[in-house]
Amino acid sequence: MRHVDPAIMIDMIEQTASKSERESYEQHLTDCRRCAAEYDSWWTFLSGLCPSSLTDAPTKLINECIAIYRKPEPLPSRFQRASLLFDSFLQPLAVAGLRGTPAESRQVVLHTQVFDIHVKVSGKESDRRIMAQLLPLQPDTIIDGAQIQWHIPGCPAQVTRSNELGQFTFSGVPNGPLSFFIELPSSGSIIQFSVQGG
Repeated sequence: MRHVDPAIMIDMIEQTASKSERESYEQHLTDCRRCAAEYDSWWTFLSGLCPSSLTDAPTKLINECIAIYRKPEPLPSRFQRASLLFDSFLQPLAVAGLRGTPAESRQVVLHTQVFDIHVKVSGKESDRRIMAQLLPLQPDTIIDGAQIQWHIPGCPAQVTRSNELGQFTFSGVPNGPLSFFIELPSSGSIIQFSVQGG
């Protein structure tokens, strides 16, 4: 008898060959080592292509696995930056010929999520005075005792606290760009802002 055709072997494995065909070729596969080895290799190959009997994992387990790799929501930062609303140094110069002299003080108004900050910088270059006030946007915001710190590159920082009206003062401030940090006593939030220029 001739060797079994691979197409017939596949039919036998997939159980599409007729009963009589299968019986006649099974005897040959028992006697012929070459056909038996080829049949076994086809069996191994085709069984690997069969559809999987696996089922999907439970939805709860899938969601738990996804949650492991989900990025956590960022925590709200303690730090906020104040935005500039008004700076008298950025306003147009007074028209020539009008009475009065140029203002020797600078007015700056800044805005945060918690309060507005009104800052007045006056005095000469090496001995400036800063008077400011925190104006809360909500009536329940505690501004009494807020810690205010300023930094100028190359100079030691100064620290003060606001009073019950949110007012604070610095004296003897040297010339240079100022960086302020305001820490609120109730929330621990830190507001940062800078006043550039002289």
